[in-house]
Amino acid sequence: MTSVVINAISVKEGGSLVVLRELLACMSTIRPQWQWHVVLSSQVANPLPALPNVEYLRYPKVDHSGLRTRLWYETGLPRLLDRVGADILFSTTNYLPLRSMPCSTLLLVQHAGHFSPLFRQLTESRLGLLGRLAWLMKGRWVKSSVRLADAVTVQTEALARQIAHETRIPGDRIRIIPHGAGQAVLQSMPVISPGLNENFRVGYITKYGVQKNFAVLFKAMAGLMTKGMPLTLVLTLSEGEPENQEILESARQCGVANIIENHGELSADEICQLYRSLHAFVFPSLCESFGFPMVEAMAYGIPFLVADVDSNIEVGGAGALPFPAQDADTLARELERLASDANWFKERAQASLKRGAEFNWKQAADKTIILMEEIMAKHVPLPAQNSNKQ
Repeated sequence: MTSVVINAISVKEGGSLVVLRELLACMSTIRPQWQWHVVLSSQVANPLPALPNVEYLRYPKVDHSGLRTRLWYETGLPRLLDRVGADILFSTTNYLPLRSMPCSTLLLVQHAGHFSPLFRQLTESRLGLLGRLAWLMKGRWVKSSVRLADAVTVQTEALARQIAHETRIPGDRIRIIPHGAGQAVLQSMPVISPGLNENFRVGYITKYGVQKNFAVLFKAMAGLMTKGMPLTLVLTLSEGEPENQEILESARQCGVANIIENHGELSADEICQLYRSLHAFVFPSLCESFGFPMVEAMAYGIPFLVADVDSNIEVGGAGALPFPAQDADTLARELERLASDANWFKERAQASLKRGAEFNWKQAADKTIILMEEIMAKHVPLPAQNSNKQ
């Protein structure tokens, strides 16, 4: 029996947890004869699927500090691999132990920021000396993990290029496997254009991030307000967090606070209902590994605009309209056209839905398992490895 350990010790919420849940459900169904051992953060509150061939393992307090987590990677995780007779370690956390492993290793990189000079600049500008040092050490660990892995999987060619450039690993060790459509269910019909004098509802459903680029969206909405266009800007920012308070204060300074409909943290079902209420979706982020809000919006057939960075354009494909990332005037013109031209709105909504149909979790799981089987077939234990397998 093939034994797989999925390391998700630092995955607690958001897109990474969605990836874990959806990929695990599909992969364990595709390979029911395999035994799946999943290392979970003790802080994961939402239940993961109860599956007959899946064992969930929690290590209380390991993930409560960076030092404890790092020690666990170098001691606890290798012991677990030996104990369960693992054939492969699939780490979904961006990190691997820096010592030799007794089995094959597959690394899922989900944080493009470690390979983006712009993201590093934006992050370090908000950190003190100790924070910058910690960020630097994390980045070095990620890149060392990439070099050590038998294979690396990412979601876009853009990120694959960045990783290959910064780590100098051969391109054939990086496999591009797009994720599914987040938590969205693909719709049969796209959204319809707003009626005469109806508020044009523009959404940016995302959490805080230094790269999220809210400023260009606020400026575009302010420009449309001066033309008398009826607007609502839909956000999902938890107002209890200082970073989100800062974003909402910048909205007030731009004069768009009175058109904002902010929902804060929502459940998956509530987010799905919110998508259905939108007429357009804007994704102005400057750096993403994948960007689940993009594929979720497309799954609902929402006309969709993205900042013209490589990863956004790649994921959006023909379903998205790109705009210069810092050009609020162009963004405003594109939104105004969608609101005023029903035929153009319909064309963009249909293109969005068509592109959204190209992302699914079953396909992502199939490709991930094929990659696992490839690297397990090639794996030869090193003399320094201490494995229980005979």
